[in-house]
Amino acid sequence: MNNVGHLFFDLDRTIWDYETNSRETLVDLYQEHLLHKTLSSQDEFIEVFRVENAKLWDLFTANKIDKEFLRNERFYKSIQKIGVDNKSLGLAMEDHYIENTPSKKLLIPGALETLSYLNKKYTLHIITNGFEDVQHFKLRNCGIDHFFKEVITSDGAKARKPNNEIFDYALKKAGVSSEESVMIGDDPEVDILGAIKAGWSNAILVNTMNMNHSLENVTEVFELTELISIL
Repeated sequence: MNNVGHLFFDLDRTIWDYETNSRETLVDLYQEHLLHKTLSSQDEFIEVFRVENAKLWDLFTANKIDKEFLRNERFYKSIQKIGVDNKSLGLAMEDHYIENTPSKKLLIPGALETLSYLNKKYTLHIITNGFEDVQHFKLRNCGIDHFFKEVITSDGAKARKPNNEIFDYALKKAGVSSEESVMIGDDPEVDILGAIKAGWSNAILVNTMNMNHSLENVTEVFELTELISIL
């Protein structure tokens, strides 16, 4: 990766531990709203939400729904699945989730060590499909915002990964070329193939969850700290 000077990171599941941070809030919601009266376990609730949330995020990424629809429907659809048809409760749970999840501070193991090292050699940026206000808050709250020069969100770019437009927007905002840049993320389709199809020469898959994928000839790491030895 000669001539590389800029690293563009995804945030959720690449640096910020979305799964653990989200789960903590969902456990709080399960207990606060007495869902044990309907469900046998909190794990059942968490799995239902995980599935419904993923479906809606896929639609959001494909530009088939907007942010408001996603936020208004994901908890309502989740509690409907468990036999609770209460729109107001779904909206209240969404408010709680949005207010509390971003305040969680757990990062992917090795994140601070890796960012501290790479920040000395490269200019670091973020490219995320997360919402503008939420993602900036996460970065500040975790004390890692100072590592990143530009924070590109789908809100700001008016486009979402894997669309070419957000990657082009990121390069323009950072004032760099694709040859100087590396996309680093956990999603094979959204982060890695998205960058490659946008003309980026370099991309690294952060596969901390050891997922199966069909990518070929792409650099892959299974722990964030592996980036230290290859960059």
